This record gives sequence, structure tokens and C-alpha cells, in this order.
Amino acid sequence: MIDLKSLPSSPGVYIYRDIKGGIIYVGKAINLKKRISQYFQRDDALGPKTATLVAQIASIETKIVGSEIEALILEASYIKKYHPKYNSLLKDDRSYQYICITKDKLPKIYSVFQSNSDPKTNLYGPFPSGNAVRSLLNTLRHIFPYYGKKNHPKTDCLYCHLKMCPGPNPDELAYRRNITKIKQILSGKFTLVQRNLKKEMLAVSKDHNFELALTFRNQLNAINYVVSGWNSLNNLFEQVNLPEDRQSSAISELETTLRPYLNIKNINRIECFDISQMGKRHFVGAMTVWQNGSLDHSQYRKFKINTKVTPDDQFMIKEVVYRRLQHLEWPTPDLIIVDGGKPQLNAALSVSELPIIGLAKKFETIVIKPNDYVEINLPKNSHALLMLQSLRDEAHRFANRYRIELMAKSML
Repeated sequence: MIDLKSLPSSPGVYIYRDIKGGIIYVGKAINLKKRISQYFQRDDALGPKTATLVAQIASIETKIVGSEIEALILEASYIKKYHPKYNSLLKDDRSYQYICITKDKLPKIYSVFQSNSDPKTNLYGPFPSGNAVRSLLNTLRHIFPYYGKKNHPKTDCLYCHLKMCPGPNPDELAYRRNITKIKQILSGKFTLVQRNLKKEMLAVSKDHNFELALTFRNQLNAINYVVSGWNSLNNLFEQVNLPEDRQSSAISELETTLRPYLNIKNINRIECFDISQMGKRHFVGAMTVWQNGSLDHSQYRKFKINTKVTPDDQFMIKEVVYRRLQHLEWPTPDLIIVDGGKPQLNAALSVSELPIIGLAKKFETIVIKPNDYVEINLPKNSHALLMLQSLRDEAHRFANRYRIELMAKSML
């Protein structure tokens, strides 16, 4: 009999074992007791795959850690070591991301799916959440500036101005020391990093190199903050149901919600559009694609705005959707999402008769126009809403990345 009352309420990693003692699932939680207890709610509240997992749990083991970031890294190490049966997405390496560190003289760091990785590099992971990987890398880059995947230009790039890149002519020894610390963090050696930073700070202070001492102190303070209950990793903790169950539930709920208003049968392909703009030159659009149960990165598309030289979100949405629809060789979407409310929805509807909805950020309102406007606010924990938000955020990220690329090129 599993005693749920004795479970700790701390952040950490939980391990499910079957009757033979084998590890069948590993997960993380900010509150172990609350998360694990949710697995043992009514059977009809769980998806079929999750219910099958729960039926095989014979014992539960927990590992308490001091922060969410430690839980993320510990979870990844257990998944890599034990290959639990019900961490089922591990069978599809396009769903699990790794952090790659090259072995160059000045190593580069970036996220990668294992199928696309270089065997000559160092891999850390697997990480079940792509959002967590992006947030983790972004945080580490703020503390220990490093190079991303692309070769650095001969002048400062955009990340240099954000103090997230060491620039075209870094101190090679200092750069490699930063990479070593990042490797130690990704290996879970937080205490070692803290101890070494403190030693380095004291050593350079004795040599009256107070500027470098300040750098080490700021890095130490940042690491101390990260491992003391930090809460800024977006979407770090997953919902209880396993991914396959969540996807099925989200699509079913979305179809039920939209069918009274739109001509929708089954949703197998969704395309989401967003605009990113800054200043007077850098206007771009992006399209992300969800198809047959997962994001299909190979079908993402980016658009440089051609017909507008002043900020106009509605006009740009219209242009991007119109240009996309000229590609008859691309599969036809069952649903189009545009980032925004009534103005953006009207812009897209002016060039397409396909089912289209808007997702307005302020209250995450779904906006539809069968004849007159219809606004729908799903519950915050709705699987359908979470899926729409995820697609919208992915389009926003992809568009911003393209705009940053264009800005960096213009600075050369």
C-alpha cells in the first residue's frame, strides 16, 4: 500500500517502480506530495496511458532537491541512466532535447535533438521540456556568456549588446573556464561551481583585480539565486497526464469547442502565425505547424515582410497568410491561428476561407467570426487552451529569432 500522506511537499524528483523493482517512470515536481497524489485521483480523470502506468506502480521513491533547476537536471540524468518504460517520448528523440557543447577551442553551446547531434560533441540530457531547455540556456548565457551554434561575426553581435556573448575577441582562458562551469552545472555539480567561484573571487581580490572580482561575485550571486528556490523556468513542471494523453484530450476539446462555429471535422494539422517587428526595417512573420500529434519543425516557415515599411500588424498578418496560401504544394491546414484579436482575425479572413481563429493575449480569448464575433474563454487549465498557447508562443519565438538574425546581419 502506497502511503501518500508521508510524501514530502518539497521540490524534487519522483521515481515509480513496478512490482519487480524496475523503474518505470521518472518525473519532477515543485511539490512532490501534491504532484504524486494527483496520479491517484479518480481513474476517469486520467488518460488511458497514464492510468496504465498508475496500475503498475508498486513503490515510490523521492529525491528532494533545493530548487526546480536541480530537479530538472536530476530528472534528465535519471531518464538517461534508467530509460524508464513510461517516459515514452524517449522512444521519439524528436520529442526530447539535449544540450550540446562542442569540443572546439572556443566551444559552442546549443540545444539539439539526438538524431541531429554530432557524436564528437558533449551531450547533456535528455530533457522532456523544450521550453525548460530554452529557459535554462538563456539563464546560463546571462551568467556565463557563450557562443551559440553559428560562427561569430568580426564585430559585436546583438547578444554582445545584451551581455550574453563574449564578443569576437574573447579571453580564451576565461571563456573556457565559463564553459567548464556550465558543464558542471549541467552535471548537477552546483556546490562545486559555488565553491570555485568563491575561491576565484577571493584570489583576484588579493591581487587587487577588483573588476574581475566583481564579475565572479555577480556570477556567484546568480548561481546562489538559481539554486535557492528559483521559479523562473517557464513550463518546467508538466501536467500529470503523459504527453500522448494530453494531445488527444486537447484536440478533442478544441474540436468540440469550435465545431458549433466553424466547418471543422477532424483537426490533424494546425498552422499558427505571428508577426515580429522592431524599428523601421525589421518586419517579419513566422508560421509554426502542429501535425498528427506533435510540432513539425521541418514545416516551420519564416517570411520577410515585403509590402509594408511601417509598423502595421494587421496588414502584415494579411500578407503572411496570403503568401502562405500561394504554396499549394504545402498541406492544407484544418485550422489557422493568428496571434491577436478581432483586427488580426479580420486581416486573415480577408484572404482565406479556411477555419481561422484569433488568440488575444490579454485574457487568452479565442476569437471567432462565423457571422458576428464570438469570444470564448476556456478554463486556464484547459488542455485545448494550453495547446493553443504553446503554438502561439512557439510562433512568437520563431518570429523573434528570425528578426534577431536579420538585425544581427544588418549590424555587420
